[in-house]
Amino acid sequence: MRVLFINPYIYDFTAFDLWLRPLGLLYLASVVKKYSDCEIHWIDVLDRFQNLNTRDLKPENQEISLAMIQNRDGRGKFHREIVDKPEFYQQVPRHYSRYGIPVSVFKDKLDQLPEIDLVFMTSLMTYWIDGIRFTIDCIKYRFPHSTIILGGVLPTLMPGQIKQIIPVDDIIIGPGEQQILGYLQTKQVKIHKHPDFSNVNAIPFPAFEHLSSQKILPLLTSRGCPYHCSYCATGLLNHTFLERSPENIVREISEFSDLYNPEHFIIFDDALLINQKKLFFKAFSTIRSVTSASFHTPNGLHAREIKEYTAQLLFDSGFKTLRLSFESTKPEILAKSSHKITVREMIQAVKHLEMAGYQRKEIEVYLLFGIQNQTRKDMEDTLSFIGNLGIIPRLSFFSPVPGTPDFLKLQKDGVLSKDINIYETNKTYFVYQKSGFSHHDIRYLKELTNQIVQLNRGIL
Repeated sequence: MRVLFINPYIYDFTAFDLWLRPLGLLYLASVVKKYSDCEIHWIDVLDRFQNLNTRDLKPENQEISLAMIQNRDGRGKFHREIVDKPEFYQQVPRHYSRYGIPVSVFKDKLDQLPEIDLVFMTSLMTYWIDGIRFTIDCIKYRFPHSTIILGGVLPTLMPGQIKQIIPVDDIIIGPGEQQILGYLQTKQVKIHKHPDFSNVNAIPFPAFEHLSSQKILPLLTSRGCPYHCSYCATGLLNHTFLERSPENIVREISEFSDLYNPEHFIIFDDALLINQKKLFFKAFSTIRSVTSASFHTPNGLHAREIKEYTAQLLFDSGFKTLRLSFESTKPEILAKSSHKITVREMIQAVKHLEMAGYQRKEIEVYLLFGIQNQTRKDMEDTLSFIGNLGIIPRLSFFSPVPGTPDFLKLQKDGVLSKDINIYETNKTYFVYQKSGFSHHDIRYLKELTNQIVQLNRGIL
């Protein structure tokens, strides 16, 4: 049986490749490769490093290079094409775009494939739904008899509504390693004996051979989070906080370092420093003996967990990009974050990092913007605090995620539709249209943030 794994297009007002990799899909591809007889194919339309300078492509596409505009560490801009905004978004003063490889290139890739029986597609943001629909339309045109199965965030958060809004044949809810083999078995695919994947250490390492570049590799040391922030869906996506063993983590880093000699590992944990003496310390205290790669934490670290010894290990083991989770100086917003940080603890964390060897201008922090009942003064106070600390603020636009306490309260208060409208979950739409901030306030706070970034980096 021929199986295609595919990472779909993004349709949104903005998108940037902050080391975005379809790690869940890579795990599933590895499981299917190891424990079934399927013939595997792969397309990631968001992979900026794929070589499009090939004689197999149509002549008009041979000069396209998507990886030219990028930072040295692998971050960069996606190829972008402006598309018509849905009617629902007409009042949002931003362009709406499709992000990913040119459509003609995608269709070329589909044309080069043999007939496909099953398509497994992932999803990330709920509001990237138009990108999923467009990708499905392209697949159905090329492979009208294929079966399309959607997994990831969207069907996990909205299993009852998903088939009403997306033309898929089936869905996978939650972690898919065990489910995908069961699904293949129903299609008369021969499945080999395999372990129980509820033990995360039994899951085979991701199928990184499908990435166009192995210089930047994603890494997950745990799944889920022990906190229950009112705006976050991690607990809905992973009902249990599961940690891999330090030995398993080191073995993965060592094997891929020997195989690919990567320059960067991107850690996508939601709670990397929780139980740090049990996990983080044991895994990373000797990591320099197996790799010279740098480590990055785009999902945000719990600043409360950064003690003197933690900061020193982060520095010594090669963590370069540090993004901390802080959210706000406002007590009510900190309460929504499960009280996982205080102003004093934030100050202490920054001091510890500085003592370990980091410059304050290297430390970035996420600030929640647009949450219910937040005011312009709340944001000004928080930005002032971060500016005085000398670190780099990053505005995190609030997105109401289906099923979370904040989402349900917004529905109850009449801010969101009683029947879920998936377009309302878009972070840009919500902040511009539903947060209570005027367009003038949004522009002012974005400019203020940029001024603090430039000032603290010594640009001004």
